[in-house]
Amino acid sequence: MQPTKTQVTKTLEALRATAGAPPTGAAATPLIPAVELPDGVIEQILGSPSLRSERLDEARRRLEAGDHPSDDDLAERMVGRLVCDRLR
Repeated sequence: MQPTKTQVTKTLEALRATAGAPPTGAAATPLIPAVELPDGVIEQILGSPSLRSERLDEARRRLEAGDHPSDDDLAERMVGRLVCDRLR
């Protein structure tokens, strides 16, 4: 999953809002409401590989073709990945 810049921004805002001591009472309500998931969704997610081979192949093709991402693009992707990993 490649998060969008908007998703990263909103996630960082949510993390800042929840930083510090654990909330209690009404403040303990999760930012994302509990949702009933279809059967097997969690198992499918947990069974998915952490590295998608098609994304790796695509990146290799781009590098071989000389299509190198800018430093800013790499930095944004790294921050996005860190934010998503933090949410897990």
